[in-house]
Amino acid sequence: MIGKVKVNQSFGAMCRYVLQEKTPDKQAEVLAAHGVRTDSAAHMAADFDAVRAMRPGLGKAVLHVALAFPVEEKEKLTNEVMGRIAQDYLKGLKIDPENTQWAVVRHQDKTHPHMHLVVNRVDLDGQTVSDQFIGSRSVDVCKGIEQEYGLIVADQVGRQQAREIGPTPKQQRAVSPQAQQSADWSRARQEIGRALSYTAGQAGSFDELREALRPRGIELELTRRKDGSPAGVVFAQDGHRVKGSQVGREYSAGNLETGFAKVRELGQARDPAQGWQQAGQDYALAKLAAEYSQAKERQAQQQPSKQQSRGFEMGD
Repeated sequence: MIGKVKVNQSFGAMCRYVLQEKTPDKQAEVLAAHGVRTDSAAHMAADFDAVRAMRPGLGKAVLHVALAFPVEEKEKLTNEVMGRIAQDYLKGLKIDPENTQWAVVRHQDKTHPHMHLVVNRVDLDGQTVSDQFIGSRSVDVCKGIEQEYGLIVADQVGRQQAREIGPTPKQQRAVSPQAQQSADWSRARQEIGRALSYTAGQAGSFDELREALRPRGIELELTRRKDGSPAGVVFAQDGHRVKGSQVGREYSAGNLETGFAKVRELGQARDPAQGWQQAGQDYALAKLAAEYSQAKERQAQQQPSKQQSRGFEMGD
């Protein structure tokens, strides 16, 4: 089970996408919902926006999760089971399904089972639903659901499922060799990122991470400075080379080394089961700290121009 999480702005656009009213070939089917009408995208979006209005300053109030499963699970994943999984997923993220608006819609346009979960980040009490560490929390929740429902472990079949999903839209649009190469590289980067989300927070060194990635067909290449500190890391899959920072800031050589140190420290101080779990949480904290530091640097660099213009615009 893989959960692809995004936080967006428009309930109107999201509801039109999941209900696919203009493209019935996708066979969109509402499995379950709470607090919103499901007879049309317009009604659903209006219900979401009515509650969102309690937090007018929250720009990105739309939590969208695409939940996908291996094709081998198709017989097991009835609509009723997928509806229950969606609610268990919400509970795993500490989102109360009884006090939050949400809707889950299954699409039938692919051979593998998948559904789209739309959630209002403003609950029915007017409180904001946190999206802090949402990506890493989603990975943990998916693993727990796999165990609870006896599902195939996604990180063991990630590449097989990627092939089953078929070419990405960018690959489908590619008409020249250069465009095809670029699309294939982007696909490799996505698969490397998926594998790292399962492995990076559990490894205590580059050697351990290399061994964890190798069964997934991914190689790790590391360069070091004269003092022995990591200078750069590159991941290679099917002939495509991707820098760690191109996958995500948290996967740069320096940030990975920070995460490894936490794993080693916690592994020595706690029993293994507690250590690995806490290591993943601390790895997410290290990721946030790195992003915060980079944001502060960008803000400092932009400050002179802001003072000259006597105003600035704040992005989402």
